[in-house]
Amino acid sequence: MLSNSCFPLPDPMMDQIEEIVTSQTFPWYLLKETTFADEQATPYAGVYDNNSFSHVLVMNYEVVSHQYDLFESALRLIAYKAKQPFTDIYRVRLGCLLPDNLPHHCPHVDFEEPHTTALYYVNKSDGDTYFFPDEDKYVNKVNIHIPPERGKMIVFDGLQKHASSSPSKGYRIALNINFKPRVS
Repeated sequence: MLSNSCFPLPDPMMDQIEEIVTSQTFPWYLLKETTFADEQATPYAGVYDNNSFSHVLVMNYEVVSHQYDLFESALRLIAYKAKQPFTDIYRVRLGCLLPDNLPHHCPHVDFEEPHTTALYYVNKSDGDTYFFPDEDKYVNKVNIHIPPERGKMIVFDGLQKHASSSPSKGYRIALNINFKPRVS
């Protein structure tokens, strides 16, 4: 299930990233549904509804945020520790979750095509990441759950169904990096 778990960034870089994303000048954008884009239909509508904040740095291999330069060195280290080519970074998304009353959010895969996901936990919080069997009928059966630790990264097959969960208090910030091999 998990192919790698480590602490990829040195302490000064961990501190810098946390300071950047928690500053009052960092732009966060409201998501009406944490797991899916606002215009997408959700497969479990009404069951896992919640909102959160997001900031996308990279989409479709292209930089889409003016904040990207602040993260590039960290992304290079994360790619190296995840054993993935830096040039295969398909999407980078920061997510900020606030407390809700759900056991976890909507089980999903980030993309339908083969990819690898690295999830880096930016701050100290609770709010586990849950992994589920592949069969749709088992959305309430959890195979494993990973508690977040500040500075920890987990790497897994992106086709593995998973879900975030909100912290019991404060906020949980994670950096989600999706690697997809480029097709030439």
